[in-house]
Amino acid sequence: MKSAVRAALLFSFLSFGFSQTLVFEHATVIDATGAAPQKNVSVVVSGGRIAAIRQSVEPVAGATVIDAAGKFLIPGLWDMHAHVPIPQIALPLFVANGVTGIRDMYSGLPVASLHQWATLAEAPRISAPGFIDGPLMQSGANLIDAMAVTSPEEARAAVITFASRGVDFLKIYNSVPRDAFFALAEEARAAGVAVVGHVPEAVSPAEASAAGMQSQEHLNNLLLGASSREETLRAERVAMMFDPRLTGQQRLRLLAWPLLAGLVDTYDEKKAAAMFQAFVRNHTWQTPTLSLQDGFIHERDTEFIQDPRRRYLPKAWTDNWDPGTIYYLRDESAAEYEVLHQRMRMLMTRYRKLVGDMHRAGVGLLAGTDTSPLNPVLPGWGLHQELALLVECGLTPLEALQTATRNPALYFGTEKDAGTLEAGKLADLVMLDADPLEDIHNTQAIAGVVLKGRYYSRRDLDAMLERVAEISASLR
Repeated sequence: MKSAVRAALLFSFLSFGFSQTLVFEHATVIDATGAAPQKNVSVVVSGGRIAAIRQSVEPVAGATVIDAAGKFLIPGLWDMHAHVPIPQIALPLFVANGVTGIRDMYSGLPVASLHQWATLAEAPRISAPGFIDGPLMQSGANLIDAMAVTSPEEARAAVITFASRGVDFLKIYNSVPRDAFFALAEEARAAGVAVVGHVPEAVSPAEASAAGMQSQEHLNNLLLGASSREETLRAERVAMMFDPRLTGQQRLRLLAWPLLAGLVDTYDEKKAAAMFQAFVRNHTWQTPTLSLQDGFIHERDTEFIQDPRRRYLPKAWTDNWDPGTIYYLRDESAAEYEVLHQRMRMLMTRYRKLVGDMHRAGVGLLAGTDTSPLNPVLPGWGLHQELALLVECGLTPLEALQTATRNPALYFGTEKDAGTLEAGKLADLVMLDADPLEDIHNTQAIAGVVLKGRYYSRRDLDAMLERVAEISASLR
């Protein structure tokens, strides 16, 4: 696909000029291919790529030598669902957490600006979208690189426009009309542009998969897609979308946290299995963003409210995480919010089983967080929480790690250059103080990061964090 080719060329271009010659000695390499760890090896980085992984290497002139005894090297991580409206703050937080690549899922910034940010030495690699919604899109004319479509003709025109702007993919949203979605998917296939995002309410997840949707986000309507009453319940959802008696806030709550009555009790395991096989057959990836759901569940916990890492974010950002402040929750009474909160918890329990079932069926999973100023997920740190939640769903630590390393490369079609820690591949990697295969939480024990061939020690990363804290403090 054209976007994959552009990504591969961009990856190669960005590595040039930032890189150093590095030698990591006595490391344990977890390459994310599925092979057993390689112990007590040396890893050589040169020209922005991994030059060699051997038991021993000859001295390399001019190289920076890092003693990696007792350390573990893994590929750089990708957050495959992120929003970065303040790049000066969010991007360093990703890098300091070993996130060397992000798929931005629309932040209101021009695609050209995001591509420009990605050329900076200390910025992660960035895949950037054009955004398409349907008639419920608010103030569409005022949004940058975003369009509202109401017909197949408008949908085709939107695809052609965005393809000409060099977007890496198209992110679609809930209110895209059914006929417009299929026209959009057909035009995008012809243009070689991936379609990802929320499955429109008028379309089933299986239909979207068959139409070529490359990734589906947030487990959106998967329970509905496996219901024995799918058509009836979907008609009710579509009617709800345009019900004039509902406020925008009420609609958002029902979209994010569907009512369980009539949904979970009609879940058909055989129908679910057929849907999962359609995802496998059509190479449709799923991005669960469980850390988002977990964030909403715990947003009022004292531990979360007093988390010292909040100092790295503007107060206006973290204030949005209070359900008494955020615009689509603040209209609820305490009793109404408690009912919603219980529904969140029940959905999370059901989603854990859903993700585990999909994984066992062979559905490809991508690690993403949906971190944004409106969502209670810390940029960078949230990805490590996502990996831990995936392990709770039944993935092994290695399989969870692959959702943020190997799988994104397979998704982008850049597996020859990225995704695993092997000789010849781009030098994006993370050095850990502890073994993530013993405990997935050890992905947070970061001793150093290599981004585009350039090494950042723990001291460098701490300095990066302090600079972000100063910027955030200035915005308070």
